[in-house]
Amino acid sequence: MFQSLLPLFGSTMKVQEILLLLHDAKMVVRQGFYEHELPKIQKFCQQQNLFIEVSRFKVLLADETEFTNKGLRLSVADPRSGMFFVYISKDEEKVLLAHYYELIENHQDLGLLLGYPACCVQFFVQNFTSRKTNLELVPTNPYTNLSQRENDYCLVSHFPCRSDCEMSIQLGEKYFSTIKKIDPQKAQEILSSLSFSVS
Repeated sequence: MFQSLLPLFGSTMKVQEILLLLHDAKMVVRQGFYEHELPKIQKFCQQQNLFIEVSRFKVLLADETEFTNKGLRLSVADPRSGMFFVYISKDEEKVLLAHYYELIENHQDLGLLLGYPACCVQFFVQNFTSRKTNLELVPTNPYTNLSQRENDYCLVSHFPCRSDCEMSIQLGEKYFSTIKKIDPQKAQEILSSLSFSVS
């Protein structure tokens, strides 16, 4: 399943999130796509009976050569090429709320809606700034390890408040278990990569 969706979504982490959504392990996901990629993503969502909303702004990434959380929010009319956020769910209300919370920059409610632990949402709200965009911690647990995102591996899509955050570990384990049911080989590949880089 991973391999068949990879050409459409472009990354293992995006495919993983969509599969978690389709298998009810996640209720809503947010992903970034360039304008030319949107029609195929919208078509996929329609075929899968998923609701999708596209942001009313785009983000000019600070560095397109590696994984980054830093970007400049632009008007849709800006001629520069930027990435649009899309919000996808089986529940139309959740998609609309995610879209709205992002638009008004309500990171607290957006994070909770995306299923992130409240402690981690609070950590993000208190620490994320335009000068401090990478809240990645030294990895001590494979289930919360974000250090392999540039290699397209992670289990959680939020910044854990602590590497040993119990709620984040539980989410990582839940996501791993779901992925293992879908594609045992891919699940083991992901976990091995995340375990290898844990200190």
